[in-house]
Amino acid sequence: MNKSEKLIKHLHPISILYFMMKAGKESLSFIWLYPLLILLIHKQLGSQIPALIIGVFLVIFLMMVLIMIGVLRWRAFTYQIREKSIYIEYGLFIVKKRWVQPDRIQSIDSTVRLYDHLFSTRTLTIELAGGDESSNTLSCISREEEQRIRTVLNAESKSKPIEHGGASMFQLYKKDLILHSLLSPKFGIVLSLLSLGLLKYLDISKETDRSALFTNLSSWFGSNWIIVVMVIIVLLSFALSLLLTFVSDYHFTLKRNSKGELEIEQGLFEKKKRTIDENRIQAILIIEHPLHRLLGFASIKAVVIRNRPNEQSSKTITLLPFVKKEKVCSILETYTGYRKGNHLHMLTKEAKHYYMVLPFIAGCVLAIPLWMFVPGYYHYLAAVLPPGLLCLGTMVYRMIGWHQSRYFFTLQYGSLSRKTALIKRGRIQWASLGQTSVQERKNLASIKLAVASGKENVKFSITHIPIEDATMIYQHALKTS
Repeated sequence: MNKSEKLIKHLHPISILYFMMKAGKESLSFIWLYPLLILLIHKQLGSQIPALIIGVFLVIFLMMVLIMIGVLRWRAFTYQIREKSIYIEYGLFIVKKRWVQPDRIQSIDSTVRLYDHLFSTRTLTIELAGGDESSNTLSCISREEEQRIRTVLNAESKSKPIEHGGASMFQLYKKDLILHSLLSPKFGIVLSLLSLGLLKYLDISKETDRSALFTNLSSWFGSNWIIVVMVIIVLLSFALSLLLTFVSDYHFTLKRNSKGELEIEQGLFEKKKRTIDENRIQAILIIEHPLHRLLGFASIKAVVIRNRPNEQSSKTITLLPFVKKEKVCSILETYTGYRKGNHLHMLTKEAKHYYMVLPFIAGCVLAIPLWMFVPGYYHYLAAVLPPGLLCLGTMVYRMIGWHQSRYFFTLQYGSLSRKTALIKRGRIQWASLGQTSVQERKNLASIKLAVASGKENVKFSITHIPIEDATMIYQHALKTS
């Protein structure tokens, strides 16, 4: 046996579970065949065996097939740690071979899943520059093996000067997560679902059941049982929101290593660690939800080029889910080098027609059939529609702003939530300038900018701005200096 053959390694046997789940996800597109098979077998057997029993046996058979596929894929997956690269072979019928070299690496991310805790293993994902199949996953390897692979692949990484300071770290503590869970949309979503569920139960339940429920609640909590029930629902919503927040964002840490890369760690049960090269960041998003704006907090997300098939639908990566607004600019400059424009240009009076008058007229038009055809007291909602759209249009009008500097574009937009996009000039893929005949009479125009992110571009647009500003942004958008 030669030296190279001695270096051939298999993943931990528990990775069979990973390959099983992967095969299960790949076969979901054929799930519609399952009921057809049950009906076909049931018909062929002359209805002698109940369809439920046939379905159970089919599930057992499919589980055995997934186990067999998992074992075969595990045996076929091998890798070798060379001096300056990783060599990977995998595939059952078609054997694929890949060389993972440092100069093509975009990120090295690790995830500790639930079953990894039992075996002290982790999953390492190495993303390379390339197409859809540029992601390489080593499932269920030891911590020592992960460190060995990182050392080999980082040994030849290009050294980059640190332009924004040395290594630094920002971490969310438990008190931050508690406040984050209370102010996050998760709390409102959970509260709405619990309230709607209770109202739905009261709507479909029988009158005797409702009377018995009200009697029991009155005997438990006294005459103020309605207030007590509302408080319980709010507390339960907060508890569930807190649990979801801790599961996803526990020990959330953002740091900048000595090579200038961003490292993000998060998670309670499933711990994730990902690295982001500064060159992959295409734009920065600062998001202020209504309660965040009221209390002076925000979240920071980044539009990043990604090649993994399971991440194509996600346009952004969270850099910080919760931070004081006063710290946003300093954090962005320290960790990403992005700078926000301070003095924004706002919309002129000529644009009010589009954001306020037209929505109000549309609300009046829609209110007529709503009042005439909607039964009961619900038709009174027609009176709320015109002023509601007027109020929403006013908020959008006052929210829009833009700023252009030598290196960055700052675009502010939104309605209830305020979003601020920071786009580096050299990251813009394309720009378009549009003007309708009505806009031409008012010297207004619309501008759209796009940055890369996986298969699709992420687009940012502001409409009905002065034609001079739109033309200036368009002319300088694709310039790199």
